[in-house]
Amino acid sequence: MLAPAGGKCEHDGPPLLQKLQIGHAPGSARAKRFRPIVNQHEMPGLSSNQEDSLTTMKLMRKRVLITGANGLLGQNLLHVFAQNYDCTASGRNPEFVAARPEVSYRPCDITRRAEVVKLVREVMPNFIINAAAFTDVDGSEQQREACWQVNATAVGYLSEAARQVGARLIHVSTDYVFDGTSGPYTEAHRPNPLGFYGRAKLAGENAVIGSGASYAIARTMVLYGHGRRLRPNFVTWLIGQLRNGNAVRIVTDQFGNPTLASELAAALRVLAEAGRDGIYHICGREIIDRYHFALKIAEVFALNARLIAPIRTVDLKQQAPRPMHSGFDISKAVQELGIAMSGVVEGLQKFKRESADGQAA
Repeated sequence: MLAPAGGKCEHDGPPLLQKLQIGHAPGSARAKRFRPIVNQHEMPGLSSNQEDSLTTMKLMRKRVLITGANGLLGQNLLHVFAQNYDCTASGRNPEFVAARPEVSYRPCDITRRAEVVKLVREVMPNFIINAAAFTDVDGSEQQREACWQVNATAVGYLSEAARQVGARLIHVSTDYVFDGTSGPYTEAHRPNPLGFYGRAKLAGENAVIGSGASYAIARTMVLYGHGRRLRPNFVTWLIGQLRNGNAVRIVTDQFGNPTLASELAAALRVLAEAGRDGIYHICGREIIDRYHFALKIAEVFALNARLIAPIRTVDLKQQAPRPMHSGFDISKAVQELGIAMSGVVEGLQKFKRESADGQAA
């Protein structure tokens, strides 16, 4: 069995209304008008003054909007932000897969400009974290319009909306903006995407940079982790195959930095709060090829490594080209943001503990 595939904006009238002022006296008609729901329902047993105090505290918290909230990274972002922020989750699905009582959910198709404008105007976030993406690398070659709409056009809509309300946008991108001939890459390297997926993601980056919004772009790769009702990622897929006794073939000539989703989510919060604009490479600290990564997975989870056979990428006959010798130098993020990212085995061991604890679930 083979491993799965690798994984013009227009203004909409006048600038948006100024952000909601929170200096109204507790109990005033103005404060009550904007009183948020504390936890889906009014809290029983509280006096009017206590409810007003909770309301004031809620209004004083910074607001974050997380798009793509039902995905792997989105669910881990909710885990990182929800306790300290007034958190709004959004996704195309009408159902909130990762439902949390302290998080409100707003369905939104970010490829529709009017929906994006409405959502951002109503939430008025301090931060927008865009974890939404069309990630089917091979499918991008056939579904080009869908890929471009999500990875480029929608990013332009989010960027413009962020600029208009003064929100800071954190956008997640990929190593596929590079050709994979001279990794590891720093932020100063010139992008040169090979396939349509990479070209669309690069167009999304350019939309952010040219929008005039406060922004940071976080490029990452080989993401794995735990969450609810998710498609398998490389790690969870491999664990499932080996536990079922299935032989697999894994490529030896694709290199990258495996990245634990919970660590990336924590780093994105640091990046949002740091207020530094620009591009940052944020991923696991070690570079490894997929085959040897698979062997490490088998070792950490005590699975049969003899079921794993090496294969070359050319033998897979994949539709889209891959950046073969990729990998990121994360020195800038480590030095400027003070983050610490795990190596391969350390990350897998942490993921094993998270899976047992049900983190992001």
